[in-house]
Amino acid sequence: MTIIDSQTIADHYLGWVRSEVAAMPVAPCLATLLYTPAADAASVQYRNLILRDARASGFEIRSLEACSVNELYRCIQGVNEDRTVHGLIVLYPLLSSVRDEDVMDLVVPHKDIEGLHSINLGYLIKYKVFLDPARTLKCVVPATAKAVVKALQWYPEVTIRGVFVTLVNNSMRVGKPLGLMLENLGATVVKCYDLTRPQDLEACVRRSDIVVTAVPDPGFQLDPSWVRPGATVFDVSYQGNIDVRGLEGRAALYTVPQNRLGRITRAMTLINLIYCARAVLA
Repeated sequence: MTIIDSQTIADHYLGWVRSEVAAMPVAPCLATLLYTPAADAASVQYRNLILRDARASGFEIRSLEACSVNELYRCIQGVNEDRTVHGLIVLYPLLSSVRDEDVMDLVVPHKDIEGLHSINLGYLIKYKVFLDPARTLKCVVPATAKAVVKALQWYPEVTIRGVFVTLVNNSMRVGKPLGLMLENLGATVVKCYDLTRPQDLEACVRRSDIVVTAVPDPGFQLDPSWVRPGATVFDVSYQGNIDVRGLEGRAALYTVPQNRLGRITRAMTLINLIYCARAVLA
């Protein structure tokens, strides 16, 4: 039984980030964009933490806020046209009159460090890793999904190829890209969400070698007794989807509320920023 050590994993990748930034001709600039009319606590906290990590790693930072949809559009266009900004994070969900997915496509692909533009997601579907024939410019993929994969790969006792995985999330930022990544690595993946019948969710979890839950509903709880003995369980929700006390003595590897994957997610975001900056500066 092992508790996932997100801090150690994040520190490893942040060390690489700092060394890469120090070697670049200019410090890449990260911009964040918060839509204030419906901003939730999770978005504000993530914005503050990613700006803190970026500054500590040697990046330039800009914190933008929009109080209307038109201002949101203007901010995105401004960043797209600003050659001194190398990457943009829009804090989702916007909970606005426009679909998040439509706003995702407004960020130019080479500044989309979240990997949510249709072009970048298309690269993921095709399992394209590099943008150029020389294999020097890497594609970006959504950071939370990438954090889960990197954390799984950190532990040699975890196998991805050939295993059965249940994802309790079907969002554009977590479930959909994570499913693609794990499928690309040889896993069989089932995605469950709010329309999945409870009995089907239970059946999938019970047979899973790996379970990842990321339901943004504080009322949702995954029954830990469904978890297969020896399974790996990642809870990447903000509020917490599972009582970890029920995983003790059952799961072989799991997250705990004090040490979830947020640190690794932020490290992956900064890695994506380096990839985007290299493409812009090439």
